[in-house]
Amino acid sequence: IRDYKVTGVQTCALPIWSDPSQRVVSGDAPPPAADDAPTGEDLTEILLHAAAEVFAEQGYERAGVAEIARRAGVTTGAIYSRYTGKAEMLLAAVDLHVPDEIQQLLRSDHPGESATDVLSSLGAHLVDDLPRGYGLFLEAIVAGRRDPELAAAIRRRVEDEDARLAELVDEATTDGVFDPDLDRFATVRLAHAIGFGMTLTRVMGLDLPESDTWTTVIDRVIGSLAVPASQQRSPNDQANPPPGTPRQTGETE
Repeated sequence: IRDYKVTGVQTCALPIWSDPSQRVVSGDAPPPAADDAPTGEDLTEILLHAAAEVFAEQGYERAGVAEIARRAGVTTGAIYSRYTGKAEMLLAAVDLHVPDEIQQLLRSDHPGESATDVLSSLGAHLVDDLPRGYGLFLEAIVAGRRDPELAAAIRRRVEDEDARLAELVDEATTDGVFDPDLDRFATVRLAHAIGFGMTLTRVMGLDLPESDTWTTVIDRVIGSLAVPASQQRSPNDQANPPPGTPRQTGETE
């Protein structure tokens, strides 16, 4: 259920020292003083924003670590001290640009919310105004067709989401909201198909529906997974089963 954008990626909130006019290229001024250079999480974020920009502009295969380092205003050593190569860096950039709300919904418990509430929220976020760089996931999928290591890593990410979505489907089924006759795997694939489809919609530059109308449709889709009304039984029906229905052990006449 995840949603991204491939083109038009720009660096976000980069400090002045990594502005194009301050970047270090041959013949330019030396890099900023060590005291001014970012470190730790700040530097990692700068690197990943620069990587997102380069991957979006040049594609995975043409993107070079040296160019990413140049745009971030650092040496290639700063990159290799954090990442084994482009594949790992691309996946890290993908994670950075996943909206926090979706990450939280997929990776945490949801006290006070039903499984269908969480699924509805995930669907609703597909038309949110998303951060720059959200198209990297599609770039990673395309690149993975020619890079087995990257493809395997992407597959693991999707399988992790599969497991979380399956938990939500199981919970909704246990709560009596979803029809137990529906195949869980098919339901999970439907959720991913909607998310991936919206990714493609954004990449193609197609218009998105209004948030309220989209949410109405998502809720209708979720509602269609419920037990059909013709098969639902009221509490009175359960207390008085049709003639000939065997009584459960412990029930009295």
